[in-house]
Amino acid sequence: MTFEKLRAELSCLLTPGRIGEFDHIELIEVIGTPRGGATINVLSVAVLSEGRSAVGDAEQAERLTERIGRIDGFKDWSFGVMRTFRPVAALDQALATLAVSGEWTLSGRTLGTGTLRPEPAMFAPPDGTVPVPLNSVLKNNFWAGSHVFRLTDQEKTPFAPFFADRRRLQRLSDAVSVGVPITFAGLADLLGDVLIQLPVTILVPSVTAPRGAVHSDVAVAWRSGAARRPLATAARTRWDELLTGAAVSERFTDSVRLPVDNHRQPLETEIWDEGGILVGATASTSTLKQIALGMHVSQHEPRIFNVPNVRGQPVAERVELTETTTSFVGTSAGQDANFWLGRRQDLEERRRLEATRDFVQYRPQINSTDEQDRALADLRFLINRHGHTGVDLWDPYLSAEDLLRTLFFCCHSNAPLRALTDGRDPPRDATQECSTPEEPAALNPPFPDRQRVVFERDAGNREGLRLEYRTRRGPKGWHFHDRFLIFPNLRDGPRAWSLGTSVNSLGKAHHILQRVSNPAMVAGAFEDLWAALDEPQHVVWRSW
Repeated sequence: MTFEKLRAELSCLLTPGRIGEFDHIELIEVIGTPRGGATINVLSVAVLSEGRSAVGDAEQAERLTERIGRIDGFKDWSFGVMRTFRPVAALDQALATLAVSGEWTLSGRTLGTGTLRPEPAMFAPPDGTVPVPLNSVLKNNFWAGSHVFRLTDQEKTPFAPFFADRRRLQRLSDAVSVGVPITFAGLADLLGDVLIQLPVTILVPSVTAPRGAVHSDVAVAWRSGAARRPLATAARTRWDELLTGAAVSERFTDSVRLPVDNHRQPLETEIWDEGGILVGATASTSTLKQIALGMHVSQHEPRIFNVPNVRGQPVAERVELTETTTSFVGTSAGQDANFWLGRRQDLEERRRLEATRDFVQYRPQINSTDEQDRALADLRFLINRHGHTGVDLWDPYLSAEDLLRTLFFCCHSNAPLRALTDGRDPPRDATQECSTPEEPAALNPPFPDRQRVVFERDAGNREGLRLEYRTRRGPKGWHFHDRFLIFPNLRDGPRAWSLGTSVNSLGKAHHILQRVSNPAMVAGAFEDLWAALDEPQHVVWRSW
């Protein structure tokens, strides 16, 4: 989309009565300011609004939050949220200035931005059964929906620390939400962008599915004083990526009936006026068929027992007990097509998990090393599948032999490989402890020295290998029990797998290798400990 087309579409939508009666702009700006530098845009939302016709060019900005500081990765930066009311005409002026000079001035002052480019127009419906992610930053998009225009910062250079550690964006989002009800921790792609929201206020649509009917009713409640005009609507249902129902209505003003059954699959709709302007939409929404009600009844007699505290002393504990019963209201679909679709998808998911190694279970057999070989092969598969941008291996008992069996197999030349150990030898099993006396401490070299000996003997030519191996030692850092394989630098964000056991015992006893659902948090925790272990004594070995 060009700036000229963007301005033309906005001019059409801003015509009084077309989708609303807008008389001012409420501009919310999340901003960041480095010490001694210019203030830049983190995220801006310009909402076309009503009921404040006296807004002029001299409106002062209002700070909605206290100064937000101490975001890791942004040393000496401060963040905040500003609100400014502006006349409607200021929007077109700001877009014209942006197209010519590249400066964003909607607030009445220049705000630092990247190079902003207009994206194709969007329409954001209210949340349905599935939420619409953009609604977490739009204002009160509960009714008919909103037209949204986006100016995208395609580089997002100042925000690289947010992408490196997603916890930083979560902290900023949490701090911003104290002053304004928006959350953008899950919308990192919007950093540096400007959103222009035009809510539809001339009508409120509703879609209902009468009990037992095979049709859906669409009705609109017109705003008092709004010019009623002919409308048209379309609706559809989908199942297993198939179109199971679709219809386009005849022209109507207040209500219309569509031959689409909303009882079996979620329904989505759009409403246009006679000029082809979207004036309403609904996201995919299901009809409730059954509700589960849980009743929790407190029991008279508690459970009483003793628990040893951290000093080993018994402490009396008391747990109040409840008995839960569940009842269902409505009708159950039974073993219909959806039931069997779920069974099929479960089987497909199992195959997918096995193929991607997102969930693998190892069950070793007596006198067999097959599961050990399979577990190591699976780790090497993941390292080569995802490790082109870097790999972190985190294990308290990680040794040089373990790294030779894993990260040395990375086929990606010069990919940054990091390994972190707690500097401990794995516990010896009962047979070894009974049959082999411990080597006296004086004859047992320190853990790092023993690892270096192995590397000097077996590391080979180190071609294309960029591996750094650190250990926790001294007062810095902290003990850990975590065992993860992490890919922190992937384009779409970190990925991480829980190993379920140490590398030295892969496949030797039952354990599960599984992909974790919060990889950014795991990657951030590894990064915290890695950064804390920053002295020469913490480096066991480097390949360069």
